[in-house]
Amino acid sequence: MGNLGLPRLTESQFRAQVIRLAMLFGWQVCHFRPARTARGWRTAIQGHAGAPDIIAARNGRVVGAELKVGNNKPTEDQVLWLHHWGADGYLWYPSDWQQIEGVFSGRK
Repeated sequence: MGNLGLPRLTESQFRAQVIRLAMLFGWQVCHFRPARTARGWRTAIQGHAGAPDIIAARNGRVVGAELKVGNNKPTEDQVLWLHHWGADGYLWYPSDWQQIEGVFSGRK
């Protein structure tokens, strides 16, 4: 169907929408924001890189979701993290909105 001339979402805008939706359905949500350093944008972590963009929890269920827009693809580290997350590890693009709503509303 195409985007009907609408501007593309940035990953930041998409992430904000996903976080708002999850919170609307009562999930606790966490996102680790990168910060600008002398060497570019970095997310302060200790351990392995590639953790999901969104971690959300509700009623004993914990979801990890990597968010991408456009033609962006996950890194090998991100794919590995989602693999470890199992059935509740997701790679979502804006076109996956129906699935996203299903996960956070409990319909999936």
